[in-house]
Amino acid sequence: MAQNHRKRYEYTPDQALYQLDFYLKALEVPFTVKDLYRKAYQERLGPHYSDEWLEDLEHDPDVQESMNEPFTTQSVIETLMRGGHEPIVRALLRETREYGIGYYQAMIGRINKRKP
Repeated sequence: MAQNHRKRYEYTPDQALYQLDFYLKALEVPFTVKDLYRKAYQERLGPHYSDEWLEDLEHDPDVQESMNEPFTTQSVIETLMRGGHEPIVRALLRETREYGIGYYQAMIGRINKRKP
């Protein structure tokens, strides 16, 4: 029996945030990962809030390496959810809805044709 040998990539929330930043910049949307992070956590963390660490992601070799592996919007969202960052995902959904931005996940697969 054939086994599926497709490699599953696992990312950290830091890598997913950087990948999300890549998507947002490529799409030229009017908000950034920093904006989403602020909307998700500023009120919750109050005086302890800081987003300066987001600027350091681009200098982290592990984060940079994740850009060489395949990722999708789905893998970014799943990673953020698994990593406990549901507030960022909710902020992303609110912002995309507010700006009328939609997305879909394109899937490529093989369709087995029936023999006549």
